[in-house]
Amino acid sequence: MAIWTSRYSNKELSVGRYHPVGISIGKPRFHLEYVLREQCYSLAPKGYMLNMDIDQFKQAYYEKLEEIGKEKIINIVTKLDEKARNEGKELVLLCFEDVRVEGDWCHRTIFAEWWSENVGEVIEELPDPTPPKVKRKSIGDSKKPAKEPAKEDSGCKQMSLFDCGMAGI
Repeated sequence: MAIWTSRYSNKELSVGRYHPVGISIGKPRFHLEYVLREQCYSLAPKGYMLNMDIDQFKQAYYEKLEEIGKEKIINIVTKLDEKARNEGKELVLLCFEDVRVEGDWCHRTIFAEWWSENVGEVIEELPDPTPPKVKRKSIGDSKKPAKEPAKEDSGCKQMSLFDCGMAGI
C-alpha cells in the first residue's frame, strides 16, 4: 500500500497523482486545487480532544481507535486504498495542521503511528513543496502560562468597583 498523510493545503496534491480523503472533524472552507474524494469521520478526533496537550490527546485518540476496533479500521483504510489504486492513485489522509512547523502536531501523524504499531506498515507525510509558514506568537497563543512579571511595590493599591462600594452602579 502507498498511503500518505498531509495537510489540505499541500500544493503537491494538485498534481493529480493522489486520492485525497479528509480525516478531520470538518472540511476546508478554503478553495482546494484538487477534488476531495471523501471525508472519513471514523479517523477524525472527537471535538473534546482538540484542547488537549499531545500526551492527553494521544491517549484519548488511541482509545477512540480501540473503540472502533483494529479490524474495522484496517478494513476502512484498505477500502480507501483500493479505491485509490483502482484509479491509479495513492491514498492521502488529510487534515489541517502543518506539522513541519515546530511545536505543531496533528492527529494524522498519531494515526500513522497507531497504524505502524498495529499493522506494521509505515505511513509517511507527503512532501510539501511550499515552505512552512512561521506563525507569529500573539499574546494568547502560547500553550504555556506567561510568567508573572516582577512586581514592584509602588505604594499604591489598585481598587476595583467592588472595593469602594460602587458595585451597584
